[in-house]
Amino acid sequence: ISDVPLYRWGSLTSREKVPSLIDEAGFFYSYERIPEFLAQVKLSELEVEFRAQIEAVLATSLKPTHLDWHCLYNGGRADIFEMTVKLAKEYGLAVRVFDRSTGEALRRQGLPTNEHHVLDSYKLDIVEKSAWFARALRELPIGLSEWAAHPALDTPEIHAYEPESWQAHPTDLDFLISQEARSIIEQEGIVLLSYKPLQKVWQERCSSTT
Repeated sequence: ISDVPLYRWGSLTSREKVPSLIDEAGFFYSYERIPEFLAQVKLSELEVEFRAQIEAVLATSLKPTHLDWHCLYNGGRADIFEMTVKLAKEYGLAVRVFDRSTGEALRRQGLPTNEHHVLDSYKLDIVEKSAWFARALRELPIGLSEWAAHPALDTPEIHAYEPESWQAHPTDLDFLISQEARSIIEQEGIVLLSYKPLQKVWQERCSSTT
């Protein structure tokens, strides 16, 4: 998914090998065209591109922890999500999950995922954001929660990148590094996790079933 109108991107795989992934302009489909994309994308081509992206990261000596569909998406089709989980198990990765039913299905297999609705900071009011964040931290339910925040510095680049929504980034950053956030996290006993411990459990559970 290529969701930023002024900053488009496409596949690592040559377009001739994955034509169902590419729009008329040679890029991935936009967020608004996801239904159209899902109606015609070929699973085999999608797997080719997924593998290319995973291998590209591994070739840099970086160690990825999980697979993630851009724009808080789970693939949109059951067969696509099943392919994603298959690749995760093959490469020793976790999978980032956004909808409750999919998460429940994975947890029944002993695979940890977030247990509550994923917060997307893009949807929060800019003026009320800090107060909303603070309240949400204090009311955080028991279990594994995930927040999709988009922190960035207030720079000319971010203004050009997203001229209509750039404010979402520095306002996220301001709260996340604030003393208020640190104090609430400490007071509420909130444990911050990366995907590494989740990945470890995925690896252990998947290896025990193969």
